[in-house]
Amino acid sequence: MQARQLRGFLFDLHGVLADSWQYHLASWQTVAQELHIPWTDQLAATLPGMSRADSLLTILASVGRQNAFSADQRQMITDHENALYRQYVAALTPANRLPGVTAFLDELVAADYPLALASASTNAPAEIAHLGLDRYFPHIVAAKDLKASKPAPDVYLAAAALIHQNPADCVAFEDTVTGVQAAKAAGCLTIGINQERLPQADAMLSSTRELSLSTVRRVLGPLNVQAESL
Repeated sequence: MQARQLRGFLFDLHGVLADSWQYHLASWQTVAQELHIPWTDQLAATLPGMSRADSLLTILASVGRQNAFSADQRQMITDHENALYRQYVAALTPANRLPGVTAFLDELVAADYPLALASASTNAPAEIAHLGLDRYFPHIVAAKDLKASKPAPDVYLAAAALIHQNPADCVAFEDTVTGVQAAKAAGCLTIGINQERLPQADAMLSSTRELSLSTVRRVLGPLNVQAESL
């Protein structure tokens, strides 16, 4: 069997490049408190990877209030959460990059691999700028143009197109179940980054500290995948 060549690297943002889910969760916790809905560990574990609309519905459904608001009212609430989150985004710095990320990105750039950011967040360009990662990611999916959010494949199909690669020739890095589902639906090889096993991921790493080209080669090797310098 001919080896599968990796020709592009696609990255989720929250939980892969930066530990910014904590800020989304803090914003949603504030919204829940304003709606007099108890904040639970289950909500904190469930929301990462969800769109704002789905996050709100999940919070409302936790107390049986999923039909409590009109579509316009739900939009106002999600806009409010986004405004809260943007306050956190403004405070991001390169210190918020996850361990090992900078060295891995430098290694990929040195090997001439094209990179793209596969985030469905409209705040992604601002976050990347505050993190000081813009030089690595000239290619960022325009979230407003996506027809569907994760677990639909749209964001990964768009990310692969930005770097002019077939999704099947790209590896995606994800930290959530919905993210892995999106990447696999697009046809990407997928490496999950999480201490818990993510179903459907082709390989798993427990931490971003493990990221390197040699690690990618090792964990994807059993799938007859080669990651060589271009």
